[in-house]
Amino acid sequence: MSVIQSGQHVLFINTKTSEQKCVRLPKHQKVFLKPFSFTPDSLIGQRFNHTYRVEKSQLCKVQEQPSLEEPVLNCDKTNEFIRDDGTVQSLSQDDIEGMKASGVAGEEIIRTLRENSSSFNQKTEFSKAKWLKKKMSKHQPGIIVRRPSIRLFCTSPTSKLRPDILGKIVSVGNVWSGSRVLVAETGDDLLTSAIAQRLDGEGCAVQIYEQRQPHCMFTVWLDLTAAQRAVVRYYPLKFLARTDPEWKEEEQKEENKVEEVVTELGKRKREQGVEDWNKYQSVCEELKEGKYDSLIISAHYDPFPVLELAWDILRASGKCVIHTEYLSQVVACANFVNSKGCSDLSVVDQWYREIQVLPGRTHPDMRMQIGGGFILSCTKLIPGIFEHDSVPTVTPAAPVIEKESAPTNNGLTTENTE
Repeated sequence: MSVIQSGQHVLFINTKTSEQKCVRLPKHQKVFLKPFSFTPDSLIGQRFNHTYRVEKSQLCKVQEQPSLEEPVLNCDKTNEFIRDDGTVQSLSQDDIEGMKASGVAGEEIIRTLRENSSSFNQKTEFSKAKWLKKKMSKHQPGIIVRRPSIRLFCTSPTSKLRPDILGKIVSVGNVWSGSRVLVAETGDDLLTSAIAQRLDGEGCAVQIYEQRQPHCMFTVWLDLTAAQRAVVRYYPLKFLARTDPEWKEEEQKEENKVEEVVTELGKRKREQGVEDWNKYQSVCEELKEGKYDSLIISAHYDPFPVLELAWDILRASGKCVIHTEYLSQVVACANFVNSKGCSDLSVVDQWYREIQVLPGRTHPDMRMQIGGGFILSCTKLIPGIFEHDSVPTVTPAAPVIEKESAPTNNGLTTENTE
């Protein structure tokens, strides 16, 4: 439903800074979203995707302003001779700050700036719309109320995964409703939440976490159903070595090795609390069976030790996906999976750029992220399937030629006694 209900999470987005904050309603206290402070409980019963402004700590809905003018395709104006050196605006910065201090509304400030600009009427219709949009975001900021979603969280300035990277990982990882997925990620549970939504209550998703507590922030914010949350299970990274059937309790070398790798590249040392092994024994027994359809690793630390320990958990014909920022780590993982036996091995450096599509103004955005990391994907094969020594060689037998006896006149055969 598009109506905000009690007990539901709401995502607030600052139109000026694109900062996000997710809150569960009713809050019964103020929400701080720099530089705003407001009470959000009045939103219950309202619809999503509306813009609000803050007045006396209360949210007031902003009426949608009609567009300025339809863009003229055949415009005879040009911005070639406009000097953007600061002299075209007669108001100084002190005058603008004084207007803000005296409580002048943002609409009045924008109108005053427009009247005191000597180059505004010389601009094209495209430049006018762009200029007004920029001034509105600066002098008349507001708050947009959205329904929390994976795409919006990916577009957050603090997100570690771009929307295209997340979509690529889930797609090549062959995540479908009913599959069994083993996922290792750091920082948050954005990838785990996307997998839980794709499973839709069928299958299983085990998150390998390296901190003292599992990541479950986005799983709560997205208001997943009880069936979707039930498929997500958690397993500590420090106990991953115990999934090996040959592991012995008195041997702690592999666990210590994994714990060192966690902080090798991230340089983030965390307190290692005492984990209750009894809580994870059932999950460990399931991992030992090795019947998982997908293995997905997206971490800031070196993924090779995790891949080495979790490779046997992946079943034959299962998909393995590794996302990392460092090419050297991708090469090491590619050599490992290639030696173990795989097909469809590929390494992709995803290139992403947003494009503005408007009448007469279609062009790529000027600002973009250069790289989103490398994605390695492959399909696990049975060991030895491509080894020539393991294929038995069959020597064809010599053809047997049978001699026919010459028939007699009465149809009986005679033997050659010579």
